[in-house]
Amino acid sequence: MNRRAVIGMIRTGALAAALFLAAGAIPIVGGIATLFAPAPVLIYAVGRPRPLVRSIGSILLAGVLIGLLAGWFGGGAYLITLGLATLIMVWMLERRRPFELIVVAAASAMVVAATAAALAATGSPAALLRAMQDELTSGMTRTDQFYKALGLPTVVPTDIQGTIVEMTVKLSAALAALTSAVAVLLNLRLFWRWAGKRQLQYPLFGDLARWSAPEWLIWALIATGGTAMLVPFAPIADIGINCFLCVAAVYLGQGLAIMTFYFQVLAVPSLVRGIIYFVTMVQPVVAAIVCVAGVFDLWIDFRRLKPPSQEAGSFGDFL
Repeated sequence: MNRRAVIGMIRTGALAAALFLAAGAIPIVGGIATLFAPAPVLIYAVGRPRPLVRSIGSILLAGVLIGLLAGWFGGGAYLITLGLATLIMVWMLERRRPFELIVVAAASAMVVAATAAALAATGSPAALLRAMQDELTSGMTRTDQFYKALGLPTVVPTDIQGTIVEMTVKLSAALAALTSAVAVLLNLRLFWRWAGKRQLQYPLFGDLARWSAPEWLIWALIATGGTAMLVPFAPIADIGINCFLCVAAVYLGQGLAIMTFYFQVLAVPSLVRGIIYFVTMVQPVVAAIVCVAGVFDLWIDFRRLKPPSQEAGSFGDFL
């Protein structure tokens, strides 16, 4: 590698480390910035000479910097989560893989690696669950104390805090998987808008307003939903509900694609689109409706993307 590439690697590793450490330095906003730690490496490595060498060097440098500034636990946490995801993204982008496959592979690797490390640290699944419960309870207690110090009422009533902690632990696998998937997708999108169109030799994202989940995924939705509702054995039912939420999130994405399609058709202003998207993501009822629309798009075809069926007869004019 030439001198310019080495300097770029140092700059990229430092920026990735700074973004990862932002969560501990800046409340709320810092946590969002942390999710974008892979983006500098993607922009620096993908589509350039020796991309794997560039990405591995940047990731290791970022891990060392994080270890020096926040302790080796923090550096290790970066390497087995966002660092690992970054390397997988670079490798798959260089091989022209579709963005859906990249999201699944990178997010799965993050969750599996983090879970394995957590189990190794705690010693057993039961100990891991207890540690999660204790950490969540402690976090809610600190939040209550903070609001009381400001003279504000408690955000979550004390009598339901235990229920919230229990439900969060129960759905922790789905929450971890969805958070990882969103992080990977955001980084891919940022990379594509910033440099991907110039550095990649294939269209990573097509017209997202016309995006659809594969038709076979409906069977996964039915199977996981049935497992969650019908299996009497609690551990299996918990696995079912976590898998169901992950599959449902895919159909939420399809519902959002339908919304985007009609926003474009109706020329809805960007500000209005942003407000509607925000309400959809923070309001569970609206999100559920959009998710259901994504599911039924398989049969109703809201955007008329499928060729008309010869067997539909006159009903094809109305469906």
